[in-house]
Amino acid sequence: ARKMEKEILGLEVSPRPLLAIPHLLSNDSACSYQGYLLAHMAVYQTRAFFKEQFGYLADNPAIGPMLAEHYWAPGNSITHDDTLRNLTGEGFNPAYLANACNLSAIDAWEDALLQIKKMESRNKPVVQSLNATITVVDGKNILASNKISDEEMCNQFEAYIDNSV
Repeated sequence: ARKMEKEILGLEVSPRPLLAIPHLLSNDSACSYQGYLLAHMAVYQTRAFFKEQFGYLADNPAIGPMLAEHYWAPGNSITHDDTLRNLTGEGFNPAYLANACNLSAIDAWEDALLQIKKMESRNKPVVQSLNATITVVDGKNILASNKISDEEMCNQFEAYIDNSV
């Protein structure tokens, strides 16, 4: 069990006891958990909308302005359902999250491979300088740094990930 915990979480020991399910200690907690579920539903619905509109999510310059306009600018002045309607044209729909949850492991893996294949065929965006000093560390180990350039930092981090897998 500990071996799987490390493989899944990447931690020697989880902050929670192994296989523990946190208890809802008050009625307020139940509302919090319901809010997380609704937010999770909205995330999957929003992702599906963007994937339908653009075919991809990562490094898509159109997504940020649309989120800013339809979700962030109105803030709490409109309901969560209305934010979804404003962007996607449909109210809360649990089908997107349910579809993802009902995928078999094999189907989820095949979908991930398809998405990777689509991304590989797309032109990569030009890396913009962040005009910042960045060092990626793990404890005392420096994994990557933009001391030479931002691109070199990305190459160092990519090499670290490739060697860790």
